[in-house]
Amino acid sequence: MPEAQLQAGATRILYDPSVLDVISPEWLAPDFWRQRDAVLAEFGGRGQALAVSTAAGPAVLRRYLRGGQIARISRDRYLFTGYQRSRGFREWRVLERLHQQGLPVPRPLMVGCERLGLTARAALLTRLIEGAHSLGEIGNDLDAGDWQRLGETLARFFRAGVVHADLNAHNLLIDAHGQWFVIDFDRARIRPGPVRPDRMLARLERSLDKLGIAGHRRELSQG
Repeated sequence: MPEAQLQAGATRILYDPSVLDVISPEWLAPDFWRQRDAVLAEFGGRGQALAVSTAAGPAVLRRYLRGGQIARISRDRYLFTGYQRSRGFREWRVLERLHQQGLPVPRPLMVGCERLGLTARAALLTRLIEGAHSLGEIGNDLDAGDWQRLGETLARFFRAGVVHADLNAHNLLIDAHGQWFVIDFDRARIRPGPVRPDRMLARLERSLDKLGIAGHRRELSQG
């Protein structure tokens, strides 16, 4: 997948020119889409993510927001350590690499990082996985085959060396065709060889426990 960069004032944008031939920093602002009545849905609470209708098709705009007590001080600003090292740029490149390898992830379209003195804020635009539901939403309605396919999907990522920083039931999506996708690769890493999934699966198990999802969970480690 090709990549290109554009500097617009204090904002640098990394994007896929094979999909987006014209871009604007405004696309990374939720109000841009709200003012044009182009918001299809909202996800995640706190206005973190929007499904939007773009010229390149349905997409998801996700801002990098803080939670917890620190959000009272700054909700969307992080220490600026350079555009290329920003969380958004790093996630875009992880997604690009995994997409190139044929792994089921949202296709990255563009990401922007705006420098604000010593801090910065960022937002990421990815292709929308249409008709999908999260494991957290429908986990108790899935059959053994769905759980088996989920285990096989996760195993592909582990063999590819992917270390997901927040593997939970909300970051696993299944579409209308029964295909699983993994989302939210903020702070994710790709190691040179297969990785041990124990900690990631334990985190996922805790997420399922919290949501009261039983299902055929033994399949998660059988892929």
